[in-house]
Amino acid sequence: MSDADNNKGERTATGGDWVIPVIALAFTTYYLISIKDLVWEAKIAAVFVAVMLYLLIGIFAFKTVRGLKRGSLKIDFTPLWENGPLFRTRALLFGLTVLSVAIMPWAGFTISTFLFLLSAFLMLGDISRKAAVITAGSLALAGYILFIAILRTAFPPGPFELAVHALTGI
Repeated sequence: MSDADNNKGERTATGGDWVIPVIALAFTTYYLISIKDLVWEAKIAAVFVAVMLYLLIGIFAFKTVRGLKRGSLKIDFTPLWENGPLFRTRALLFGLTVLSVAIMPWAGFTISTFLFLLSAFLMLGDISRKAAVITAGSLALAGYILFIAILRTAFPPGPFELAVHALTGI
């Protein structure tokens, strides 16, 4: 917000700005707790990323508190649902995320990631089905290689992970 806006007495709504940082904070904290069985190199990388994220959220919190004290910000969550179509898209993405986590114990990391990405790409938009399948498949496979094959993260195995393990021993 510019100084000219502050001079008009207008305050910017900031409540909705905290949705992603709060979710990121919760997920990062959960992730730090869940990596206790990983190799030390993975732990160091995770802690570094977590510290950077915590630092950025702290800076954001400081700026928010300062804006609230100066009167340039107000806590207001209504911009989150004022735009109906955008709110529905956000709600569908949230539901898709919850569904993806819920099916992970049965579908495994790779298939649930693929299904989530494919659904999100198709729901959000301007992408052909072929491009969505190729992109989602590539990203899910890259996730498998990084998190399961290299870092040995303890995601629930699904049919894909079990098949690869049976064929390769990885």
